[in-house]
Amino acid sequence: MHRVILAGSVLACATAFTALFPATAGAAEAGAGDPTGTAQCQGKQSWPELAGADAHTAERVIERENPRVDAVLVPKGSYVTMDFRCDRVRVFHEGDDPAPLIVARAPQVG
Repeated sequence: MHRVILAGSVLACATAFTALFPATAGAAEAGAGDPTGTAQCQGKQSWPELAGADAHTAERVIERENPRVDAVLVPKGSYVTMDFRCDRVRVFHEGDDPAPLIVARAPQVG
């Protein structure tokens, strides 16, 4: 009896979650076994060569090399949404304006 109630509660929670966050519904199927979801994206998807570079320069390089994405400068340690988007590249940086902003890690689509 307890297992049936627990299973029903888990199903209700999963249903409520997908109702609140429809972008995550079917995310596993969209990537066809790719947990990052990058298989469905087009164009260049990561820029490891930009780690340690100037963040503003990295932003321009990313948008030039893949015109389908918008590069977004984000301070390292900032809270960000966990949704996956093929049209976004977050460029996490260290430093504050007007000082040079340095790319903290390799930017990638998502």
